[in-house]
Amino acid sequence: MRNLILVSLLALAFSCSNVGKFQEAINTLSTDWDAATAQVTEAVNKISQTQDMAKSALSAMNPDETVMAKLTDEQKTKIDELKQGVQGQMASLGQLAQTAFEFVSKWQKEGENMEALKEGLANKKLPKDVQATIDNLKAMATTGTENAASWNEQASAAADAANQASQAYNELISAAGAAK
Repeated sequence: MRNLILVSLLALAFSCSNVGKFQEAINTLSTDWDAATAQVTEAVNKISQTQDMAKSALSAMNPDETVMAKLTDEQKTKIDELKQGVQGQMASLGQLAQTAFEFVSKWQKEGENMEALKEGLANKKLPKDVQATIDNLKAMATTGTENAASWNEQASAAADAANQASQAYNELISAAGAAK
């Protein structure tokens, strides 16, 4: 009986030291994971908003018949070029969104591993492969942060291009309206 109690106490002490050994790493990882999650979410939202903005810009590039009659062939060609530019941005954004959504799917699956670590820490019972899981999640958080930065840059560039095309279109239409 004493041996059983001694073995139980040793197992409990080893279990607690295992949890204590990883506590700081898991807590730091959890904070980093949450920050990366916020950045990834923000970037995905920005991509979506930029897609909507580009779609609106493109749909606004349709002058009515009266305005079209006032445009020169060169101006009509310029409008077509502006539309094609925005369509190109929309295609790029579509590919970017697909890439982001595929990553988010992986992110959510890895998030389950993050939750399991946090629950294991709270219950003082961690899985056997704790260090491998921590390392994998750290790498994923770094990738998420890097992807979010890249996606934000790409979405901003697409938004700028669509805004410039929209502005050029408006200036062209205004000039055509002024020239009677």
